[in-house]
Amino acid sequence: METETPSPPTAFVAAGVWLALAYNGVVDAGHRLARRLADDRGVEDSPSKLIFLAVAVAIAIAAGLFIIGVFNDAQDNVPDPVAPSP
Repeated sequence: METETPSPPTAFVAAGVWLALAYNGVVDAGHRLARRLADDRGVEDSPSKLIFLAVAVAIAIAAGLFIIGVFNDAQDNVPDPVAPSP
């Protein structure tokens, strides 16, 4: 008497295949993205580097102006020194 092993339902197998295909696609896309990000040809002339530098300079100027403004406000609020009476 032979016992037959039950086969999984067809929908379950199809879902497993689609899951494996989707997983492999995501992993492959991740590998391609990593290779593209690791490629540094032409980095010295890239516009994104110049834009990053311009934004950094603008932030530094804004921070400097903010600090100067805070210092001037604090300076205006300090009372004049009063000489001690003899």
